[in-house]
Amino acid sequence: MSLRTRSSAAVDKAQLRLALLKSVDENLDLGHGLTIEAYTHVVNTTRATLEAHNTLVSNLEESRKTIIQMDKALSEMSERMLSGVATVYGRNSIEYSKAGGSNGKRNKKSSSKVAPVVAVLPTQPAQAVIANALTNGNGTTPLLQ
Repeated sequence: MSLRTRSSAAVDKAQLRLALLKSVDENLDLGHGLTIEAYTHVVNTTRATLEAHNTLVSNLEESRKTIIQMDKALSEMSERMLSGVATVYGRNSIEYSKAGGSNGKRNKKSSSKVAPVVAVLPTQPAQAVIANALTNGNGTTPLLQ
């Protein structure tokens, strides 16, 4: 989520009010620090602070995009470095493991399923065991053999 630049309804309203107050009197002084000069100063200071804020937000967004690009470039180079180690030393080498590569995934993928072993009990004839092994558990033979 990126930050958004903002505007200020208060600044817009104050600028309009300042113009209207100046139409009453260019040097209006209502006492207790309520002067055209003081009001102008607060309006200008607020506008300048808002502009500085929006500039910072813009710079922050640019910085965020730069970091995202650099992160992607770093991830790609990390992958290439590990691939380089695999090319030079092999994927099953100690150097590959030291560089952060793992051999575990390939070992899990390469393991094949072994058919279950059917135990032959001395009381069962061998023909019955073979016949039971060829059924699908329901007493019927599977279609594909």
